[in-house]
Amino acid sequence: MKIRKELLYIASIVLAYALKATYFYLSTDMPLDKLIYGLVTVSVFSAILFMFHRKPKIYIALSMLLTVIMFGDLLYYRYFMGFLSIKLIQQATFVGSVTSIIFSIVKITDVILFFDLFLFLSMKKRIGRVVIYKRKSAILLTIIILPSIILGISFSEIYTGIKKYEFFNYHIFDIISTDFENNRLWSGDRKFVLDQMDERTDLGIESKHFGVAEDRNLILVQVESLQNDFIGKSYEGQEILPNLNALIQNDSIYFSNYYQQLGKGNTSDAEFVTLNSVYPITTGNAYNVYEKNEFFGLPWIMKEHGYTSTSYHGYEASFWNRENIYPYLGFDQSYFEDDYVIGEKIVFGLDDQDFFNQSIPLMKRIEGKRFDFMVTLSSHKPFDLPENKINLALNEEDQNYFGSYIQSINYVDSVMGNFIENLKSEGLYDDSIIVFYGDHYGIGVENEEAIDSLENFLGREYTHEDMMNIPLIVHIPGLGSSETYDISGGQVDLLPTLLNLMGIRNEYLTFGRDLINNEVGFVASQTFMEKGSFIDNDVVFEISRDGVFENSIAYDRDTHEPIDIELCREGYDHAIYMVDLSKKITESDSIVQIINEFNYGSGQYLKE
Repeated sequence: MKIRKELLYIASIVLAYALKATYFYLSTDMPLDKLIYGLVTVSVFSAILFMFHRKPKIYIALSMLLTVIMFGDLLYYRYFMGFLSIKLIQQATFVGSVTSIIFSIVKITDVILFFDLFLFLSMKKRIGRVVIYKRKSAILLTIIILPSIILGISFSEIYTGIKKYEFFNYHIFDIISTDFENNRLWSGDRKFVLDQMDERTDLGIESKHFGVAEDRNLILVQVESLQNDFIGKSYEGQEILPNLNALIQNDSIYFSNYYQQLGKGNTSDAEFVTLNSVYPITTGNAYNVYEKNEFFGLPWIMKEHGYTSTSYHGYEASFWNRENIYPYLGFDQSYFEDDYVIGEKIVFGLDDQDFFNQSIPLMKRIEGKRFDFMVTLSSHKPFDLPENKINLALNEEDQNYFGSYIQSINYVDSVMGNFIENLKSEGLYDDSIIVFYGDHYGIGVENEEAIDSLENFLGREYTHEDMMNIPLIVHIPGLGSSETYDISGGQVDLLPTLLNLMGIRNEYLTFGRDLINNEVGFVASQTFMEKGSFIDNDVVFEISRDGVFENSIAYDRDTHEPIDIELCREGYDHAIYMVDLSKKITESDSIVQIINEFNYGSGQYLKE
């Protein structure tokens, strides 16, 4: 009788595993028809219980470790829509700096993940009396193998799906795949890149707007969490971004279908892609992995043409490893938090108003032509503004994450307006080209209440394409006109577009295209919309999270009407090839070598 009772205790913990797995997978958007994969998760936790139920210290330590990893996966998914990777271990050092963000995405219901541990602790003495005899091995094998038999409708379905969705398989595959990645740059890849460079340079000086900003100072401003959905929009009669809206109407070129192209480095990836026109990676953050690579992106190109390249950021130099990689990216000088007088902080960094006010005197110190790269902070998650900087009147139902977000970008917009006026008063405006773009989305999928408010504001469903759409505004004082381009473009495209405007022939390695002089746009994605997904002028194709092409979705970019996914196979293949090729080139540190080969032949160097 006692044995039966103790087995009942064990059965209750196994049920807790089922609850744990179900909560985890529903919270990470596993499709309902894939929930059966959770049987594997329950089986492995059960196997651990059977093996160590009489050794509670080992069981508790192992179970706690796995649960903490699972909890980390859940939080990471809410922010990045993907699971953690062993290759991202370097980013763990940033956790202390973003605790406010972490707390903002934790839910009280997350305690469900730890319920099985509480249950075990409450009855460990009774469970410890249970002895499973020689049949234990057979039972364990059955527990692990049976779900695979149930799931085994199709081997390819398991291989492509279970390694993406199921907790244990994902992490095992993640560790193993580290040893099997082939990043060798083949001769065919090299020829493809050289041919693309040759084809691109044929445009030359006959391109539209070529050299319209030649010899001007370049001020490039990366704006934290600025989404395109709010350009030109008002909330209850209150214009959300009045200064940027006015700028678009005055001597500016505005790109309305411009998209983030992040890996797992978030803001740092936005910088990396924008400055170098190569894709980021999802196996770490590029600023750490490629710390000492030879790059030849925008800072080096501007230096080659007589500019001083300077970066400005009101946060810690060590965050995202900026202090180490910026010199390799080509910056002559970088200013960080320690170089500013810190007044009021917003979220975790210098107030953008103080940041710009103090940066302008630093800009004026530089003699000759300048390239100034500025990264803002005040509209960072969790969008916690001081009361004295809140200007919009919100309805009660919108006083949530959505409301906090539009308050933040409204404040930063006022800062942008002041910045433009200060440039004018300091004599830095007329001879400059001033570029504003968002680094990445502001409102993700982690807050359902905010999504409800946002969809009510938009009057339609909020998609990944909406989330990834960021504004790109190129302001050229004296241009004499304002233009809007609806070509699909991504952050890899900004460098070649700027080179055209600056009158610099693009004889460099860029994965992007000049958005002014191309009719066909193409944006390859790796996060949120996973690798293989793309957006062109007509179509949004989103690969299924299980990696199976046939399970994917595709719809018209403008009408959102569904289309046949078979029409997207060529774009899918191209998106994968371009991302993989970029990784091969950066992994093999071949950028400068390829540029040398194209421009000078082998054996010469762009920089000493």
